[in-house]
Amino acid sequence: MLTVVERVLLLQTINLFSDVNTEQLSFLAAIAEEITVGPGRVIYRENDAPDGLYVVVSGTLMMRRGGADIDRIGPGGSFGVWALFDGAPRLTSAETIDQSRLLFISRDDFYEALSDHVDIVEGLFKHLVQRLRKLVSAVEV
Repeated sequence: MLTVVERVLLLQTINLFSDVNTEQLSFLAAIAEEITVGPGRVIYRENDAPDGLYVVVSGTLMMRRGGADIDRIGPGGSFGVWALFDGAPRLTSAETIDQSRLLFISRDDFYEALSDHVDIVEGLFKHLVQRLRKLVSAVEV
């Protein structure tokens, strides 16, 4: 089982949380659930309702879209990040390749943490605005 400090270190690798400080991330780390799944297990399917964010502690997962392999995610990688914000159906399927340990933050727990720790929102907004500015500057003529 990961300690809160180890969970914070994993969450720091996610771009979305790059502007959230360590103390604030500790609140998210505390609500994260550690799960172990065997090989060949579907975590979610394309078009499923979004349930939350996953971070790979150990093992490997394959992301698929329309039956085609599109990405392989190993330790330290994350998937389902945008499910925290968007209620739209999943665009991909996620399936374990081998025995995997995952850190999971559900949408409901995430929003509850945000309501209790509004300072986390500032870091999230900062990152999202920077990303939006980068996209806009790439399109400008």
